[in-house]
Amino acid sequence: MEKTSTLTSGINFNNLFPTFAKKKASLMTRLMPSWTNNKIDSMLFVPKARDNKPLRLPRGFTQTEIKTNDGQVKAYQTGKGPTIVFVHGWGGSAQQFFPLMRGLAQCGFSSLTFDHLGHGQSDMKPATLHQSVATTNQILELVKKSNDGLYAIVGHSTGCIAIAAARNALVRNTPLFLIAPIFNYKLFFLRKLVSLKLHSDLVKQYASRFAKNYRSEYQKLELARNLDKYGDSTVIAHDESDPESSVTDSVRFCAKYPLTKLVVTRNADHVRIVNSESVWQELKSHLNYDDTTINFTAEIIYQ
Repeated sequence: MEKTSTLTSGINFNNLFPTFAKKKASLMTRLMPSWTNNKIDSMLFVPKARDNKPLRLPRGFTQTEIKTNDGQVKAYQTGKGPTIVFVHGWGGSAQQFFPLMRGLAQCGFSSLTFDHLGHGQSDMKPATLHQSVATTNQILELVKKSNDGLYAIVGHSTGCIAIAAARNALVRNTPLFLIAPIFNYKLFFLRKLVSLKLHSDLVKQYASRFAKNYRSEYQKLELARNLDKYGDSTVIAHDESDPESSVTDSVRFCAKYPLTKLVVTRNADHVRIVNSESVWQELKSHLNYDDTTINFTAEIIYQ
């Protein structure tokens, strides 16, 4: 019996019996559609499991907790002066902006970022795009009411959608810096769905459900539809080999709105571009900070 167990332990019976796996997936979809959809929702909208260890903040950073209608959100701030707000995207976290924030502190700015729900140290609750927009609205409103006020907004990936879809009164006349923006959310979402490596029947069923909701719920949030209002105060940074979002989308948008400046990087992919030297120098320029002697390093020294 032990030999049989050893020989079969590494076998994927779904591959040996594809008909059985297909019938099982089809049966689950029919008998428990809500449960199936909820499970996929949790996999898509809570993309990373949180480490139980508390976050070790870099020197000079403070952490606060902000209550939203959907859960507790952790926010992080450093520096003094006019405030720049950083908004991460799907699968990201506030920490990815820490090097830029520390650099801006040396330039006389205050920076604030936060973990969306389902990300980083915030409550592990599903964070849909709509919910991300709502949280971004709340953060921008809080900063705008503060003594130093809102000076600029920086976004990454789907965080750029949340910024452009935020209330116009909060974003209007504010410099925007969008890094690796997602212009085609529908395609981005479906790629994430496929990456879960579920059975094809489950993927098709869920994709069909999303397609029905897209036109009424998501299409109006697509980046280009909202960003056109802010094209004259926006810089876009995009890597030419970005696997998550094609640089062609940014090129096409900037050609239509020539007052939007485009910075194209090389070999920085979708994530590493955030802390690339090109982005750092262009961000300082966009904030009208001309002292190029102040640099930053991607490494964060913890206390």
